[in-house]
Amino acid sequence: MKEYKKLEKNALKYMYVISGIGIVVYGVIFLGIAANLWFGWFFPGIPHRQIVAGIVLALYAVLTVTKLVSPKILYHWYRYAINEEEINIRSGVFVKKTSIVPIERVQKIEMSRGPVERRYGLASVSVVTAGGDVDVQYLPAAEAEEIAASLKRKVSRIARGREVQA
Repeated sequence: MKEYKKLEKNALKYMYVISGIGIVVYGVIFLGIAANLWFGWFFPGIPHRQIVAGIVLALYAVLTVTKLVSPKILYHWYRYAINEEEINIRSGVFVKKTSIVPIERVQKIEMSRGPVERRYGLASVSVVTAGGDVDVQYLPAAEAEEIAASLKRKVSRIARGREVQA
C-alpha cells in the first residue's frame, strides 16, 4: 500500500507567489496589447479595435482568476509516494495526472532550488529515465536532499546487483 505524502503550507505560499508573478507578467503583455488595440497606436487599421481589446481584457481576466484559483487546487491534489520499487506522483489542476517511475529505470537524479523556492525553504527533485523525467516538486529542502540521497542509494544498489548477475 502506497502512503502518499501531502505538501507543507510553505508550498502553497510558494505557488501563490509564482502565480502572482505570472499574473504580473501576463498583465503587462495583455494590457499592452489591449492598450495598443484600443488606441490604435501600432495597428490603426484593425476594424472594431475596441471590441478586440475588450476580448483581450476578458481573456486576461479569465487567466487571472485561473492563476488565483489553481494553486489551492494543485496544493489539494498534489501527492507523492516513494518506496523501494517506484516513485509515484499525483498532480494536476484541471487534468489529473499520475506519474509512476520504477526505481530500476532511473538514470539520473537532480535536486534544484530556484530563488523563490529558496525563499520558502523548498526544493525539487528531478528523476530522469530513458522514457522521460518526472519532478517531485514543492518539497522542504531537507526532505528533498534526503529523497535524492535515498534514491541514489537505491539506484546504486540496483546497479551493483546487475553487475553481480552479469
